[in-house]
Amino acid sequence: MYLLFDIGGTKTRLAYSSDGEKFKDPFIFETPQDFDEGMKAFESGVEKVAGGKKIEKSSGGIRGVIDKEKSMLINDSRLKGWVGKPLKKSLQDVFGSDVFLENDTAMIGLGEAIHGAGRGFEIVAYLTISTGIGGARIVNQKIDMNSYNTEPGHQIIDADYSICRYCGTEIDQPGAFEALASGDAFEKRFGKKPEEIQPDDPIWSEVSKLIAVGVNNTVVYWSPDVVVLGGGMMRSPGIKMEVVESELKQILKIYPSHPVIKKAELGDFGGLHGALHYLRSQVS
Repeated sequence: MYLLFDIGGTKTRLAYSSDGEKFKDPFIFETPQDFDEGMKAFESGVEKVAGGKKIEKSSGGIRGVIDKEKSMLINDSRLKGWVGKPLKKSLQDVFGSDVFLENDTAMIGLGEAIHGAGRGFEIVAYLTISTGIGGARIVNQKIDMNSYNTEPGHQIIDADYSICRYCGTEIDQPGAFEALASGDAFEKRFGKKPEEIQPDDPIWSEVSKLIAVGVNNTVVYWSPDVVVLGGGMMRSPGIKMEVVESELKQILKIYPSHPVIKKAELGDFGGLHGALHYLRSQVS
């Protein structure tokens, strides 16, 4: 039996697979801001999904920057109470098994590359536009090598602060992609939650053009076959794909053709799909 997890800034998803091929309906709970409370929540969750069955291996992701040994969270603006805590060891104690830990966006990208919008492509760039912005490069169905996990949300797209002078000064760095176009930034910039803005409001076109800038930078650095866009900001009301694609055609001039741009297909469970594939690759 394999245990899968996805630790997000607001929700944590937990599921198990008895055959290594598919997983049961996930158990979802609010992610505690306190690390110790988080481990207690995992203890309760494991009992619900595993029911006392022996767990052989476990795999999953957590938002934020994890260390090179893939054992703990070392930087995150949202789960500050988890930073520097022995995450891998604590989960191993709770699960009673080995744990393979990755960045959550990389796991989601892997899931989309195998089972979602990126299937059939060799080089997949995945960007999640959610409370924050993250991303990962998947090559031949594997998370690309990196020193630390990649953070395209921290690229600077407003170097002189001409778009928004104060954006990012509280939770990020001024001028960063994430500070201008993420869900958290959206509320700070416009004074409303994304779901409170009507789909035809010009704000969506404005933010979609910023997404195109981030996609352009991702393409010229990673040169993917396909860019998959996921996360809560891609739902309706949300980022307009037609504006992203149109704007990208205007600004991406270096290549003779553009990569395919697609919406993610796996919804909230992409990270669990990725974790299952990751686990299979580790134990095979």
